Formats: sequence, C-alpha cells, structure tokens
Amino acid sequence: MEEKLHDVLVKISGIKNKKYRLKKEDFDILIQFFDSYYGGRAEDKKEYDVLNERMGDILKDNDGFVFNIIEGVRSYPSDKSKLTERLEKLLTYLDDTYGLKFDKNIFANFKITDRNIRLLNMLKFLHSGEKTRSEIAEYFGISERTVADDLAALQDGFTFLNTEMRINKLERGLNKYRSLIHPIFLAMNSAEIYSLTVGIKLLSKGTVFEESLGRIANAVYEQLSDSSKNMIDNHKDSIVNFDDDNMKFIDSYKYAQMMKTPFAYYLKEPILCNVQYTKNGKDFEATGILKIAVPSDGSNKYDKLILETERQTVVLEKNEVKRIERADKEVYFEDWIWRDYSLSGLIFQKGKRRI
Repeated sequence: MEEKLHDVLVKISGIKNKKYRLKKEDFDILIQFFDSYYGGRAEDKKEYDVLNERMGDILKDNDGFVFNIIEGVRSYPSDKSKLTERLEKLLTYLDDTYGLKFDKNIFANFKITDRNIRLLNMLKFLHSGEKTRSEIAEYFGISERTVADDLAALQDGFTFLNTEMRINKLERGLNKYRSLIHPIFLAMNSAEIYSLTVGIKLLSKGTVFEESLGRIANAVYEQLSDSSKNMIDNHKDSIVNFDDDNMKFIDSYKYAQMMKTPFAYYLKEPILCNVQYTKNGKDFEATGILKIAVPSDGSNKYDKLILETERQTVVLEKNEVKRIERADKEVYFEDWIWRDYSLSGLIFQKGKRRI
C-alpha cells in the first residue's frame, strides 16, 4: 500500500541519518503544523487532510504542496526558524526518496532571527519596487506590527558597519515604501581589501570614475578593522588618501546634485542632461546624453566621454567638462545609440528613445 505523508514522518523519526532524522519533539511539531497551519491562516484556508494524502497524489501537485507549506509557515505564530529547519529535513527526504521538487532557498526569509540582517534584507526587498506593509509582512513572515517597527527604524536612520541608511515613504496615507539602497556584503582577504581600497584609488585616478570609485574605496576603508587600516596605511601610495569619516548613504539623485560633474550618475543609464564644457578655449552648453568613450590605444584609462545631442556628437576630455545637470523637461529626441568608439572613428546605430 502506498505511503501517506503521516507514514513518511513516522519513518523519518526512526532514521539514524542526521540529514533527515526528526526527534520526538520535531515529529510532534510537524504533525501540529500540518494539522493546523498547512495552507495558511485558519480563517481563510481550505480544510486539508494532507497527513492522510498518499505520496503519489502529493507529487502530482508538487507545486501546490510546497506553496501550502510556505503559506503555513507565514501564519505559524511560534519560532519560524526552528520550524523551517524541521520542514527542510522533511522536504530533503521527500526530494531524495520521491523526487519532490522545491527551491532550497524557500525558507531563507523565515530563518532571519537577527533584526539587523532582516533590516538589510528588507532594504533589498524594497529596492525591487514599491511595497505596502502587508506585502512586506507576507514576504518576511512577520506581523505588520513588527514591520511597522522595522520601517520606523529604517526611516529614522539605520546604521550598519558605520554606514547610515534611510528609506523614504512614498506618499502620506498610502503606506507604500521604497529603497534606493543596494546593501551588499563582501567577505574578503587582505589582498582583496588592498585592491578595493588602494587599487581602486590608483586605477581610477584621472578617469571619469575617480569620484564615485573614490567614495566606494572610502566606504570600504571605513568598515575595516584597525589592523587592516594599519596595513593599508603602511602600504598605500603617497598620492592615495582615505576619508575616515562616518559614511552616510546618499541616493543617486542627491549625489548628482552635490557634485559638479557626477559622471557615473549620467553614465549608468541614458539621462537627458545639460552639459557645460570647454573646447578649444571656448565655453559651450548643450543638452543630450553622455556615454563612456573606450580608449583606442588599448589602455584602461577611461578619461573621455561622448556627448550625444540632437544635432551632433562631441568627444570630451574629462577635464573639459565643467558641470552636468539633469534636464528639467521630458522630451523626445534623436538617440544615437553608441556601439563602438575609437579615436580614429565612431560607429553608431540610429534609433528613437524617450528620455
């Protein structure tokens, strides 16, 4: 006779292999979970008797089975982290034994018990688009009260590894939130740290990325231990310096407003901008989009830009550009999409784009 899910749980409880084995307490918790929480909250879920379902029927609705487990975890009121550890053992056994398919990372958000880690993951989630409190609560498997507390912390200013970060509420009364922050974590050895601090500063000198990469190097330096800072200070080139101040996250638009020539902001995507520049001793101003110019001599010194306007294409030295500002008006204009560049010639593909 084909096994039922309850039979499988009993079998796993007697297995010696630690990869699958469930203790008596684990077995009781999973029985309670499948009885009371599988499929979601009691008030809006269907009545399931999944424990008495045959494995063949469960495998036929593989995705539905996994989905209902996730919904059950969301509504589970106790320790979700420990619950998901037990569920992972069950799903791994079902995968190895019956071929059940599931994403190995489906419980990642439910395992977050450290608030700082959850706040960082929340920043990443909010970066994917506007979210309401209920959407955030569902994604992380927490109550809306906890979400409200976390959002208040992020709006007031959240500091992690000496970097302060804030999010914005989109509109009053709508309770929608977003983040412009890309939180990342890098575990590096001393050689990589040296490359990301001294190396970046040296390689970017004189290029259009000098300002933005210098800020990145400063942020890395700020997060280092004292011993790593000493290592950098003892070996850095005399022309390289680091600002050892508390770092604050600045969104791209504010960054662009703070700098006279925020090249990276206007190079990351086509943004219509007003450019003031000097050419042959004369001052000019033009509206267009900026693109990076690839050196023709095979070097890696990216110190030239291409300014494309409706009427012309201008190759500019970095030092010829005096100011860049975002154009206020939204317009249609002929967009010459740059494909290849060399000092001896330009190749373009013509098209239209709304900027």
